Amino acid sequence: MAAAKTLQADSQYAKFDVDGDGVVTDEEMAQMERMLKIENNDKKEDQIRAMAWFALWGMLLYPAGIISASFFELPDGAQLLSDIAPTYFMSISVLVAAFFGAQAYSKANSSDDY
Repeated sequence: MAAAKTLQADSQYAKFDVDGDGVVTDEEMAQMERMLKIENNDKKEDQIRAMAWFALWGMLLYPAGIISASFFELPDGAQLLSDIAPTYFMSISVLVAAFFGAQAYSKANSSDDY
């Protein structure tokens, strides 16, 4: 049987040595891989949430842009904003629906067990 490989003191893989014995086992590597997947999925969920809020605020503030253009007596600006409003709202709605649909599909078909 081969001797166990040990890590150098300043090794970049030392963080994977959970029990501190200087040897990174396959079990420790698998555990760290699972933890990294969990962290990455958490970050991805945060980005999804941020995108949803950004889209929501954009849809809510868009009418305020039309009103403020009228308030500042910019009739052409208000008319242009009103003209592209249906396209804007449909685009954002389709984007959000497609993104969340893809996320739901990937979660339903995912085989990641934590």
